[in-house]
Amino acid sequence: MLLTSPCVVILLTICRCSAKSLWSSVPATDYSNVIREAYLLGNGRLGAMPFGSPGNEKIILNVDSLWSGGPFSSAEYTGGNPSEEAYTYLPGIRDWIFQNTTGNVSQLLGSGRDYGSYQVLGNLSISYNTSIKQDSYRRELDLKTGIHTTKFTDYNGVGFTSTVFCSFPDQNCVYQLHANATLPQLSIKLENVLLNDALVESSCVDGYAKLSGVTQVGPPEGMKFESIARIVGSTNLTRCEGQEAIAPRSSGLRSLTLVFGAGTNFDQTMGNAASNFSFRGDNPAEYVQDVTASAASLSPTTLRERHADDYQQLSNGFVLELPDPNGSAEIETATLLDGYDSATGDPFVEALLFDYSRHLLISSSRENSLPANLQGRWSPDLYAAWSGDYHANINLQMNYWAAEQTGLGKIQDGLWRYMQDTWVPRGTETAKLLYGPPGWVVHDEMNIFGHTGMKEDAQWANYPASAAWMMQYVTDHFSYSQNITWLQKTGYPLLKGVTQFWLSQLQEDEFWNDGTLVVNPCNSPEHGPTTFGCTHYQQLLHQLFANMLVLGPVAEEPDSAFISNISTTLTRLDKGFHIASWGGVQEWKLPDPEASEVYDVQNDTHRHLSHLWGWYPGLTLASPSGSFLGGYTNNTIQDAVATSLYSRGTGNGPDANAGWAKVWRSACWARLNNTDRAYFELKYAVEQNMARNALSMYSGTNPPFQIDANFGFAGAVLSMLVVDVEELGMVEGGERTVVLGPAIPERWGGGSVRGLRLRGGGEVDFKWDEDGLVNVVEGRVEGVRFVDREGRVL
Repeated sequence: MLLTSPCVVILLTICRCSAKSLWSSVPATDYSNVIREAYLLGNGRLGAMPFGSPGNEKIILNVDSLWSGGPFSSAEYTGGNPSEEAYTYLPGIRDWIFQNTTGNVSQLLGSGRDYGSYQVLGNLSISYNTSIKQDSYRRELDLKTGIHTTKFTDYNGVGFTSTVFCSFPDQNCVYQLHANATLPQLSIKLENVLLNDALVESSCVDGYAKLSGVTQVGPPEGMKFESIARIVGSTNLTRCEGQEAIAPRSSGLRSLTLVFGAGTNFDQTMGNAASNFSFRGDNPAEYVQDVTASAASLSPTTLRERHADDYQQLSNGFVLELPDPNGSAEIETATLLDGYDSATGDPFVEALLFDYSRHLLISSSRENSLPANLQGRWSPDLYAAWSGDYHANINLQMNYWAAEQTGLGKIQDGLWRYMQDTWVPRGTETAKLLYGPPGWVVHDEMNIFGHTGMKEDAQWANYPASAAWMMQYVTDHFSYSQNITWLQKTGYPLLKGVTQFWLSQLQEDEFWNDGTLVVNPCNSPEHGPTTFGCTHYQQLLHQLFANMLVLGPVAEEPDSAFISNISTTLTRLDKGFHIASWGGVQEWKLPDPEASEVYDVQNDTHRHLSHLWGWYPGLTLASPSGSFLGGYTNNTIQDAVATSLYSRGTGNGPDANAGWAKVWRSACWARLNNTDRAYFELKYAVEQNMARNALSMYSGTNPPFQIDANFGFAGAVLSMLVVDVEELGMVEGGERTVVLGPAIPERWGGGSVRGLRLRGGGEVDFKWDEDGLVNVVEGRVEGVRFVDREGRVL
């Protein structure tokens, strides 16, 4: 039927455009603006940004653990924790808040002193004498292979091709230059011109370029970092001239390959009391020598093949195909984004950004790396915006929205280790000093050195709920993978520690005297007063406790009293759903009198949607599972969520014009099956926040760069493609309902999805018609009933 269908043209276009790429006809040469020009590469640990003009190519290098601050800055560093117990202030704080509805936590606030920042390692420079023929230049990032290619022709008719990729199997990035005639002499140098000479040294040793440095002279001595770039194959190809490695012109030599690796002496397994929270490991010199020598012993073909095999196992695990009605595949990326209009959109651009989102996650978060931070893995500066850290009141979470459903669950292994090694040890100390209970807790802003205490301002620093939110990713990983061994060894210990903390912190509501248990004190993320019963917290704990009742027996929890306590607490917990006088979901459990200050005001366009967490990305408002509220089929809840979204605006309020606020709104509208609003917010994020190289900016299309909207974009698209909200083990009757295509716009007509993962370990492929209605489903999953957005069984 497809051969005679009017969709055939669209289907052929989809096939032609499924291998998408970012490309430009002009080089990225402005270092000060490189974050809005370059295309990004990485292997988890290493990040690379190729830029520069022909004959003067540069690659900005990052390594995941290169930070200033922490114990490498001060021997007195405490992770923001106080020097003595502060939890004795809590009874007074709580009494005041219950009596007055709001208060403060000034006695619990900490400091960001010696917090530090993620910072750039340096540049790899490859210089050679050449010219460039006009209109012959093209640089391209192939999202199917993760390989960056630059091509141009010189005035003598010689064609040059340089490729860059970052290999996970070989833990190096790779640069190759090829010409259709003998290569000119090449000069290779590693340098960091942002640091003074006391901190960094460029050199050439035994024919390879080297960069060694330290973040501070001390005492204490700062973090050591090292990078090496060496030629693949014969060591006779290079000689040293000062700080540069020289590859002389050699008759008949038409290609040359470099590998470059890097490391630091940061060791997150040393971030515990037994190691005095030193985070200090071995000198990286030996590791960098070995890892680059090992890669250099392989052939260029082998290096490329090993990279491609590894990368494509991940990138090919999920495929979204959308039409290209405008022929956009033939238009360079900057032009597409310059002309992008939220009134019409462009399916090719939207599919391109989806694929780029997955590429960026694969490139900045792998099994052996730190998690993707606020800038993923890429910073050209010594001091990144917001330190390039881990903000865990939406940003870190949004980075991983698309991981499980698109087959990238395994790359979260580094995220679990980061929590185990840097959050739990110091967070256990934070829990005891600030709150008094067992378990562990962290707050909003975290570096790589276990900064788990509060910083200086309660509105954004008083956020002990961040770990509870991150437990959603732990429970989701088990829900999608069904890996009981992982749950027992890794996931459940994390869950139990957070649950222990929160069981001890809940208070009976002494303002309303309604018998419910609430959090006191709390601040809704970056918004409003210090108060009690913040909706966001109550929804988070509702989901955490409900999941623990299911997962405790699966993990063979031996303490029956612990499970019983969770069950009893859950029955009394305020579930975080109250409707304001104007019809929206309340963000705070506060009275709404006309004569006094009202916090839940209508048309509050604040960027966060914290009070709608239980709708998206959480499940407590939407899902019918267990004790959840079943809002996906409940008009009262849907109307309140929709009213809140209309009131909150488009994500371009006076407090910020950030892309992540728009894609969060898009995902929420999609779960309401509101295609028009979901698609508009998605398009609006592109129009307002995507720079000409498809990276998301925080202030419209102006820096600073903040990657969460790139990652969140894919999560919003997935929300338009599927509603899979029923938790395994909580469904009565054993059969779950999954909605395919809840908010697919007509502009995406004739598209398809391959490899969508489902809760319970299933997977499904599907297609939709010209109206965006799913009409073909391939792959049945036991215990799942598929329906379209109109409720028809598929």
